[in-house]
Amino acid sequence: MNYEIRYSKLNERQKQAVNTIEGPVMVVAGPGTGKTELLSMRAANILRRTDMLPENILCLTFTESGSIAMQKRLVDIIGREAYGISVFTFHAFGSEIISRYREYFYNGADFNPADELTRHKIITDILQELPPKNPLKTMMNGEFTSVGMIISAISDIKRAGLEPKELTAILDANDEVIDIAEPLLIEAFSARVNKNTFDKLASVSESLAKINEPQPIPTISRLSDILRASLKRSLEEASEHPKITPPLTKWRTDWMTKSEAKKPIMAARKQQMKLRALVDIYEKYLENMQSAKLYDFDDMISQVVHAIEQNPSLQAELQEKYQYIMVDEFQDTNHAQMRILHALTNNPANEGNPNLMVVGDDDQAIYSFQGADIGNILDFQKHYKNAKLITLIDNYRSAECILTAAREVITQGSERLENRIDELDKNLSPHALPEKPNAEIVTLPSEGSEREWIARDIKDKLKNGQNPGDIAILARRHADLVSLLPYLAKAQIPVSYDQNDNVLDNDFVSQILYLSNIVDALANNDLGHANELLPQMMAHPAWNFNPEILWQISLKAYKNRLQWLEVLQSTPETKPFANWLINCARASKVLPMERMLDLLSGIEIFDENYTSPLKLYFLAENNTERISHLQNLIALRTKLREHQPDLRKARLSDLLEFVKICQQTNTTITIRRHIGQDSQSVKLMSAHASKGLEFDTVYLIGATDTNWGSKASRGGNKIAYPENLRLRNNNDSPEERLRLFFVGMTRAKRQLIISRALQSESGKELMLANFLAGELSLKATNLGDDFQENHKNEIIEIEWYAPIIGLPQATMRDLLDEDLARYKLSATHVNAFIDITRGGPQSFLLNNILHFPSARSPYASYGTAIHTALQFAHDSLLADGKTPLPEQIIDKFKSKLENEPLTAEELNHFTQKGIDALNIFLQNKLHSFTRDQRAELNFSNQQATFKNVRLTGKIDVASIDEKNKTIAVTDYKTGSPLHAWNKGADYDRIKAHKYRQQLLFYKLLAENSRDWKNYKFIDGILQFVEPDKAGDIIDIRLQEVSEEELTNFTTLLEAIWHHIQNLNFPDTSNYSKDYAGVLEFEDDLKRGKFKNSIDTAV
Repeated sequence: MNYEIRYSKLNERQKQAVNTIEGPVMVVAGPGTGKTELLSMRAANILRRTDMLPENILCLTFTESGSIAMQKRLVDIIGREAYGISVFTFHAFGSEIISRYREYFYNGADFNPADELTRHKIITDILQELPPKNPLKTMMNGEFTSVGMIISAISDIKRAGLEPKELTAILDANDEVIDIAEPLLIEAFSARVNKNTFDKLASVSESLAKINEPQPIPTISRLSDILRASLKRSLEEASEHPKITPPLTKWRTDWMTKSEAKKPIMAARKQQMKLRALVDIYEKYLENMQSAKLYDFDDMISQVVHAIEQNPSLQAELQEKYQYIMVDEFQDTNHAQMRILHALTNNPANEGNPNLMVVGDDDQAIYSFQGADIGNILDFQKHYKNAKLITLIDNYRSAECILTAAREVITQGSERLENRIDELDKNLSPHALPEKPNAEIVTLPSEGSEREWIARDIKDKLKNGQNPGDIAILARRHADLVSLLPYLAKAQIPVSYDQNDNVLDNDFVSQILYLSNIVDALANNDLGHANELLPQMMAHPAWNFNPEILWQISLKAYKNRLQWLEVLQSTPETKPFANWLINCARASKVLPMERMLDLLSGIEIFDENYTSPLKLYFLAENNTERISHLQNLIALRTKLREHQPDLRKARLSDLLEFVKICQQTNTTITIRRHIGQDSQSVKLMSAHASKGLEFDTVYLIGATDTNWGSKASRGGNKIAYPENLRLRNNNDSPEERLRLFFVGMTRAKRQLIISRALQSESGKELMLANFLAGELSLKATNLGDDFQENHKNEIIEIEWYAPIIGLPQATMRDLLDEDLARYKLSATHVNAFIDITRGGPQSFLLNNILHFPSARSPYASYGTAIHTALQFAHDSLLADGKTPLPEQIIDKFKSKLENEPLTAEELNHFTQKGIDALNIFLQNKLHSFTRDQRAELNFSNQQATFKNVRLTGKIDVASIDEKNKTIAVTDYKTGSPLHAWNKGADYDRIKAHKYRQQLLFYKLLAENSRDWKNYKFIDGILQFVEPDKAGDIIDIRLQEVSEEELTNFTTLLEAIWHHIQNLNFPDTSNYSKDYAGVLEFEDDLKRGKFKNSIDTAV
């Protein structure tokens, strides 16, 4: 289609923008107003009306797809000449400059990209050298907690194009303002906010106008200007508010805070202190990167900024080349990108009127988490005084009811151009006239019913002939989409969804890593570690081992105190596999890592007697996940090469070290996986990903205040910035969530359906998003109790041990008959059986009946060492008649801990943790130790029996009064202290519930034992060794036990005993994994719900 025909189809405002080719222009283009056509037509018009060549035009976009779309349109309009026009994303433009003008970058040397782990190590090394009082040198469990925050902040600063000296100059200028403004504001707010405060703040505003603050960087606003403008708006709001004070109180909350000494200070002063510490780290980081000849992703723009600004010859050449510049999605530019635009357009010959057009929409600024600053579009006319403003208001996408509702939502925001420019009117005019338009909000009783209703509603639409490809479901978070997938699957609705997967979670990769760990452990003669890992790996169906064989191996190893590998070698069915493992261990000493990966995955064969089944299992042609598995393996190897470019010297241990560092630093190796067919599938995507797209029908889900509104959780652990350094502090603010919701709403052409639930899955009440709570034109549909959820669709996680515990009951009986005949129930076993949050009966079977080996956790080692030390104190007192010194008890703790399987870091951490805890505990409690107390009282040979239930256990401390025939039990706990039996978070309630049942069990154990059955059990005490946050040592007493509580507990014991003896281990996947779920499961056990499920339970 030629230019004239396309031009004739433009509306008047679009034509105005196309025809305005000289000077600065800002086009405010709302959703669906045809801005992409406008940009292409304007480029064509420049070539038509001037003697410019195509290469004199520079078009900058934000996405590769946007760049390709613009290039394609240009070719359609002007033919092959369009390929001469420079159409780049900002990063591609940076890459082009660096490639073409190498002499201005890195002194012409070759630099390599630094991966995330390398950057993490550089920051860690810098922190190691900092003094302890540095505010960014924070640690927990022996690890620096601020590394990720610092890396993120450095990225923010680079996206602003700031060098350390520039950031320092801005901070210095800010401090000048703070030193003047802070005492004035402290005085103004010295009393309770009232009408007098208004007059004082008006006076402060006048004083701020007199501050002559320098402006080191033109694109970074003065703090005094922002402070004064903010205060002015607050005063205007207060003058119009019936009570005057609320806007002033809010302003104080935003701008003032308290120092560590609890004195009022400006929030900016606190922020500046941390930023100054960051500057030092930033400077060292750049030096280390330079010396290692490394660069990171953000260098692409920041290096270009400074190269252009600091090299007049380069700047002049680029200014001569790019005479006309256009920027799409201008609201998404960051400070560094803005500085590039200034550097390219500040040619004196332009006299402040460069040929620069920016197109954007402040209401669609949703990328602050990438460093975007809405201030760039808000302040464009401030930077370019003569800029022409053109507003596109003709919407060709959405029905009028949708645009009306979207307008009602977005106008609640304060950071908008309409609030800055009086003559600006962004009210969109609808031109689309679809049949049966609809904009409504649907309220459902619960989150589960919300998901099921969405699936049903879409199913009905598909039955009525709607194309699934015309429907989109948008959410703020991917987790909400994942939760919806099972409901859509059950309704047989085809979906299209891009999912980010962690390579390390891929089943194929996981098996290779398990195998690598086992082989490496064997190569280093660490049989214990191999022993811990073998059961979980061999249970995977890829290895095709009969579960009965695994049971036999486990029981034989347990009874004969053998390692699994020893039993595997002596078992005919597993001997070839065991020998293959040993051969792999030998090979790992000499073969490079990549060869070993081929051997372990079965891609290469080196043992005629046994070959890894992983290739055959995961990469078989009939495996629907075959491509995904291959992509994950390739992604892992690619990431390894980035981290360690020379893999010739790498060994299997290097792979394991790499994975370990990834896990320690929470670094994910991400691969994007696409599910479904686009054209014939319902699209599921985040609201961010929907930007620039349109659909006939849009479901915008989860419209609650805790999800979208004012109470939504915000990402923590970020460095805050002063108001004139809006680098990332706006990320996920209420204003940005409002804009994101607006973007989601305006993707809809004919139908917009907003859904929300009244109650969360945990039963918590959910409020409607605050910006939807007013009187809106949206049709309201409240299904309430009228909607019945038919099914609870859950994504059931299949545990690794599922194939093992799924043996027929008769086979289980044959293997375990002798063990069950000798079995005794302990308090630990009771709690393991009922705790469905940790696997419940299935986990109990594996760990407590089959005795599958598992690694001992560091916390378990720590608890053992504490108990050993306290037992030593009690035993010494009983034997010698005197209590050992605290130092002796602590030495005993340290000695025991040193013999536990801990890493050096873990040993250091838990040693100090234990010393700190024992010092306080012994100071408070050592005097109460008596010779009547017996530590670690063992009941294994006491023949304790209650209603045919055989009981056993070991009590930490039994206080025995021989004269009065009483016994009291103390149980030491090393976790966080509890203050009550039935209070606190869900995790604490489960813990307290199990602790109380443990004491009840000890009561039964003592009262039904051979030696203590005639003693009266007078109390059970939970004694916490570690102090609470106030530094107090806490204990909780069982005290009175009602007959009802005791009866309920004994009924539970009998039920558990019955289940164990009958090898009936119920499936608990349908219970909620929380305190309520534990109680519900216990109730079902007591009333015999599973007695008839013996044939199917296992």
